[in-house]
Amino acid sequence: MKTVIFNLRYGFYPGITLLLLFFGAVSCSELPVGQTPTDKTSPSSLTNVVITPMNGGAHITYTLPNEDDISYVKCEFTYNGKLRVVRSSIYKNYMEVDGIGDPEEIELKLYVVDHSENTSRPHVQKFIPLDPPMKAVLNSFHVEPTFGGAIISWENPAKAMMGISIMVAADNGELELKDIIYSSMPAGSKRLRGFDTQKRLFALSVTDKYENVSDTFKVEIEPYYEIMLDKSKFINPALSGDNTSVNDNRPLEKMWDGVLDDPDKYHGWHTDAAAGFTIPQYFSIDLGIKAQLTHVILFERGEIYPYAQHNLRLFDVWGTDELRAPRDDAAYFGSSEWKKDWILLAECEVVKPSGMPPGTNTPEDIAAHDAGFDFDFRQDVPKMRYIRFEVHDTWAHTPAMHAAELSVYGDDR
Repeated sequence: MKTVIFNLRYGFYPGITLLLLFFGAVSCSELPVGQTPTDKTSPSSLTNVVITPMNGGAHITYTLPNEDDISYVKCEFTYNGKLRVVRSSIYKNYMEVDGIGDPEEIELKLYVVDHSENTSRPHVQKFIPLDPPMKAVLNSFHVEPTFGGAIISWENPAKAMMGISIMVAADNGELELKDIIYSSMPAGSKRLRGFDTQKRLFALSVTDKYENVSDTFKVEIEPYYEIMLDKSKFINPALSGDNTSVNDNRPLEKMWDGVLDDPDKYHGWHTDAAAGFTIPQYFSIDLGIKAQLTHVILFERGEIYPYAQHNLRLFDVWGTDELRAPRDDAAYFGSSEWKKDWILLAECEVVKPSGMPPGTNTPEDIAAHDAGFDFDFRQDVPKMRYIRFEVHDTWAHTPAMHAAELSVYGDDR
């Protein structure tokens, strides 16, 4: 390619100007696009066509004509008033159609197309597809009450991409959209929280990638009683073996002061990385009352540190109704002896949605971080007053910890 030279005093050089005029004239004319037709002779039609109904579509096999001038196979059908076209290479003897949201009769027209875009006479055949994949999802919905809300589960045996809309009745009875989940996993679940014990309607529907929408699954449930425990009653018991070190005047009590991170100043808890503690690290909370604990929400340090530095990544949560040894008993709390009297409530992992390495965060990562990380507790245990965190790893694998806030939920009655 020649470089166009422009002279500020005299303009374009004459030779370049003529070339530009020539190419401009060519670009303005009508040029043929694609394969130039060579004839008007239609190819032969497909033979031995077999249509096997599938969920939401069909698998079609056939025999191609033994001719050199063949480009591809085309299938046309109409669904919901729209013409759909599916094409298949001549290097295989099958094609699939999908995206049919109802098991109704569909007429397929199959054509052979040659290099001149001539089409054969159509092979016309009707079939009825099996139930669409989204119907299997709809029929699998299971909603059960839990503390403060509901657990919704489903199966997707076809592993098709689906959008699951979750609606819940407000206090006035009107349905409100609470979430839309997009997934192609073979099974999934979603926990909704923040509801009182009033009976309310939950409604679920499914949308596939072709914008087909299922019927609506509806069920009424009564969530179990649950509240966020009163943080003003929380105390740091400072058990022997706990990492009680403090960095920059940010003690453990900052973890339940009700103040979250902001971009300008970190308000949370921060231990001292130089204090000499080793992994696993421990910290404990006296909740001030006995309660049937249900879950915790951990808000980790943000700013430039989501999924990084001393934020917790792997940890266990233990609970007990009372301390069975003095707080300063190093032989008891400084070893694994205390675990004989405590109950393991949860094994927790903070999961980064994108899976990207620390320092690279997607909008989904930040949204998950800002919402807090929710961990359920086992329910076959008595009421607890003390919880102890056994931290096995931080994002930077450090012997220090920090977090912005911790909320504990349960039944305090």
